[in-house]
This record gives sequence, structure tokens and C-alpha cells, in this order.
Amino acid sequence: MIYLMIVPGVVLYYVFRYITMPGIMIAFQEFTTGGFKYWCGFENFDKLFGLRAFWQAFRNTWVFIGLEYVFIKPSPIILALLLNEVRIMWFKKTVQTVSTLPNFLTWVVVSGIFIQLLSPSTGYVNAIIALLGGERIYFLGRAQIFPWLLTFIRIWRGVGYSSIIYLAALGGVDPELYEAAVIDGASRWKQTLYVTLPGIKNTIVVLLVFSFSGIMGGLFEPVFTLTDGNALLDETAMVLDVYIYNTGIRQGKFSMSTTTGLFNSIISTILMLSANYASKYLTEDGRTII
Repeated sequence: MIYLMIVPGVVLYYVFRYITMPGIMIAFQEFTTGGFKYWCGFENFDKLFGLRAFWQAFRNTWVFIGLEYVFIKPSPIILALLLNEVRIMWFKKTVQTVSTLPNFLTWVVVSGIFIQLLSPSTGYVNAIIALLGGERIYFLGRAQIFPWLLTFIRIWRGVGYSSIIYLAALGGVDPELYEAAVIDGASRWKQTLYVTLPGIKNTIVVLLVFSFSGIMGGLFEPVFTLTDGNALLDETAMVLDVYIYNTGIRQGKFSMSTTTGLFNSIISTILMLSANYASKYLTEDGRTII
């Protein structure tokens, strides 16, 4: 029965991942809305690498990736460590519940909420700024602010749900280690540094390696729902996922869209394999995660 429960997931993955895999051949063809025209080899890659818009989207994607690994990934670890120190159970459960709820909202709903909150005319944020004597700010019209704004929204939406895994890992740390640390005179900070973090190190490494499998993706929904149609943000918000959508669906350039997607997948695979190889230096037995 347990194996039968995973059948729907396996079938879904097979249909949308493996059956569609031959579609990458379009990257080596001249393929338009009228269908296949001719094989062109690596000509599409030459065209792609000569496009300024592609390199801008590539750069923007890496900016978001950098912000993700500096701010978003550590956030659930920090929240879990803080909640682990809370001894008032009702307060701890309340914080967990409140911080987890946003994860169950779709990006369409989340984007709608923040578009309303940040509206320069009717948004509550600008109403408070105006009340304090400041000038109203068009947050979703300033390209330089957008990466930081989206990073904040992604933390707000996912930090509570992601912290559940780390809280579970913290529950497996031997309490006797803390008792020994207290006897040795270790402060709470040193207990966290030398007992807690080493105790959940394997969990952190596993999740970090797995995160590299989709490192170049995951940005389409938040970016698209917050910026669709807003040309003011293209300078910093045009990421590869949105670029692929615009090229393939809106412009009908299926060959270029597939080429970009294939390049995206190759980069993600290389990064995941590199992270997996590097993980052997962080595990106790010297073995890789995968």
C-alpha cells in the first residue's frame, strides 16, 4: 500500500518530465508556429549568446540567486534556532502557525496582497509614509528596489514552512550535550555554535545540495505575478524563467525559448553535481549526499 501511494507522483513526474524530454531537440531546429523547418545545429545557441536581453536576464537571475542564498536560505534556520529557545509553548506554537500560514497562499494571492499594500495611491504602506510627512513611493515602479522587495516577500511567505524541517532536526539533538556544555560554562551562543549547529549540520547540507537542482528556476511565479506588464522593472526583474516564457509563448520563438531552457538546465545540473561533490567535505563519513 505504501508503494501504491507514490504511484500518482511517479506517473505525474514521468508524464511531464520524461515523455516531454525529446522536446529539447527543438533547440537544434528552426521551429516556429508553423512547425519544423530544418535542422540548424548550434546556430540557435550562437544567436542566443549574442542577445543583450538574454545576458541581462542571466545576470538578473544570478542576482536573485545570490540574495536567496544570503538571506532566504538562512532565514528558516535562524527562525528554528530562535523558536528552539522559546520555553512558553503557546507563544511558540502561535509564532509557528502564523509564520507557516503564508506558505499556503498561491503567488497570485501573495502578489495581489502586496500590490495593494504598496500601491502609491491606496496602499497602507504609503498611507503611513504620507501620515508621517514623507512622499509616497511607487515601490513596484523602481527597478533597483525590486530585488530586495521580492526577497523580503519570499522570506515572509516561506520562512515558517521551511523552518519545520530544522525544528524537527533540532529535536534530535542529544540534551546531554547541552548539559555538558552548561557544566563547562558555555554561554547560549556557544551552545548554539558548538552543539546545536553541528547537530543539524547534516540536515542543512542535504537541503543545500538538493536546492541546487532547481537553482536557476523557481522565480517565474513570484516575478511574473508581481511585474507582468510593468516595463519599468525589466532592468532588474527580467529573469531567465520569464525570458523563456516571453520568447516562447508571447513571441512564438519556440527554438530560442527551448535553447534558453536547455542552457538553463545544463547550468543547474552542473551546479548540483558540483555542490554534491563538495558535500563530501562536510559530511562525517566523507561521502557525497547523492
